[in-house]
Amino acid sequence: MNWSGLLQCTAIDKHGCTMISDCYYEGAFKLIRPVYLHPSQPTIYLIHLGGGYVDGDRYKTEIVLKEKAKLIATTQSATKVYKTVKMPVQQYTFIHLDEQSVLEFLPDPLIAYENAKFYQETTIHMKESSTLIYSDMITPGWSESGELFRYDWIRSKLKVYYEGSLKLFDHLYLKPGDEITGILQMEGYTHFGSFLVLSPFITNNVVHEMETVFSSFSSQAHIGWSTPMVPGLVVRILAYETDVIEMIFRAIHELIRKRCFGEGSIFLRKY
Repeated sequence: MNWSGLLQCTAIDKHGCTMISDCYYEGAFKLIRPVYLHPSQPTIYLIHLGGGYVDGDRYKTEIVLKEKAKLIATTQSATKVYKTVKMPVQQYTFIHLDEQSVLEFLPDPLIAYENAKFYQETTIHMKESSTLIYSDMITPGWSESGELFRYDWIRSKLKVYYEGSLKLFDHLYLKPGDEITGILQMEGYTHFGSFLVLSPFITNNVVHEMETVFSSFSSQAHIGWSTPMVPGLVVRILAYETDVIEMIFRAIHELIRKRCFGEGSIFLRKY
């Protein structure tokens, strides 16, 4: 199968320090040399060599963490989806987390421009002792008319297999024109954010502390949260600005790192 961009990365633990043991990329995808923002935990930046995603593009990313490996993954810039005349842009991400591994996958926002069609599917296989921290954000791109929500549609699927069983399935479908700003959809807001944490370290005490964090942003965004079938937390955010959602993401991430791992915050953005 031909891919516009293909990236595969495997991380292993060696004497308490995570290393990239195997890396391959081709097409429009590239992976730069890991940056150690934390002494034992590399940060990798996923790079798209073109200016954005266009008609018919197909991308695949696979990240594998072996036992006890810890990795932070983010992108170099926002994912920009431009006009798709014939075929939608498709993006597939596969994540495999072995025992006691920790992946923090925090990409920049997805920006869908006028007449864009985008399909995204993320499949995660993880162990009971592993930890996943995952965020996703969608913002409306510029259009010649100045109107928001000029993209054709966005469809995003997330599947999490926990010890081999499907425990979480999330399907987001946004199609302008179908009362997207109305009740049960965007509720008048323009930006959408989702933050997922699945970890044995997520206790009731951590969840209660999160409630305090959410309340501090009540005047800037509409935030909802729930606990899945396995230890963890799912957060949904509706707002009017990218910066607001990113601030909430940082606050959640900082609390998780502090309470679950005893680690300080890490600033990932490039600006």
